[in-house]
Amino acid sequence: MTDTSRTMRALVLHGKEDLRFERRDVLRPGPGEVRVEIGSVGVCGSDKHFYLEGRASSDIVSEPLVLGHEFGGRIVEVGPGGDEARVGQRVSVEPLMADPLSPQARRGSYNLDPGQRFFGVPGTDGALQQYLNVPAENAFDIPDSMSDDAAAMVETISVSLNGVRKAGVSAGSRILITGGGPIGLFAAQLAFLQGASRVVLVEPQSERRAKAASFGCEVSADLASVDELFDAVIECTGVGVVRHDSCLKVAPGGRAIFIGVGAQDASIPMPAIIEREVSVQGVMRYAFTWPTVIDAVATGRIDADSLVSRTLPFDRAIEAWTVPLTTEVKTMIHVNR
Repeated sequence: MTDTSRTMRALVLHGKEDLRFERRDVLRPGPGEVRVEIGSVGVCGSDKHFYLEGRASSDIVSEPLVLGHEFGGRIVEVGPGGDEARVGQRVSVEPLMADPLSPQARRGSYNLDPGQRFFGVPGTDGALQQYLNVPAENAFDIPDSMSDDAAAMVETISVSLNGVRKAGVSAGSRILITGGGPIGLFAAQLAFLQGASRVVLVEPQSERRAKAASFGCEVSADLASVDELFDAVIECTGVGVVRHDSCLKVAPGGRAIFIGVGAQDASIPMPAIIEREVSVQGVMRYAFTWPTVIDAVATGRIDADSLVSRTLPFDRAIEAWTVPLTTEVKTMIHVNR
């Protein structure tokens, strides 16, 4: 139902390099939903692909779309029959909405449900608007000590956590991470939390290498200069040659974990994979991560806020795509402040 007394601003992608501010009606939350006043929204690499190419991985923009899948905010209204006590609560929102009765969800892998909906990808508008109705169960309470930016980055950290879990990181693990963007930097922190004895991070950008070093990583600007084998490689760039060559750095019986998507087709060195019995694993978003990540951030075991390299008010949000920063780690858009 539309709240006829209110409209809001939304930033809408109409096609490649075509972002426009528009006014939209505010919708009342339905049963099982809450209305969230959006706080911070993180700009992800997939958002940039949607803007520049009209697609990200297999998702193609075919009609106007509100981007934004990394977000949090404050609950300002609950749907019929909802818990009124939640009004005013600050939350971090999980953007993945799966069918709980799908075979994948029933076996605990709801992130693999082929019919899932996801805020900010084609088919479901995201958070670059002042208000958004979300399933109440997807809005996770956060403490007031946690910043709006960190609340939004729970999504990013969740991707990294899924990758670190699939890498089988445990006490004494030696881990190689390729790519020092937010996913790689969070994966490095999480790997140490899981007991890794060494984390080597490869990243050409000096500012990102410095950030990785501050977390305890050994750093390198070039994968070719890394002359050893690791228990697992977590590949976060999606760059074809990096994906290929990173497989050559996996020790016998180790794991190659692919988070970065990149091109539609890619090659990997099959002799090295076969002869070393390397397990190759993709990472599709996450499942059952929000409480764990919120606790890790709230207790200071994960540093999220220092990764923010630029903040933009909503009025200047388009600059996140049109004025790129060469030293960027993470851009956050502040929607309602």
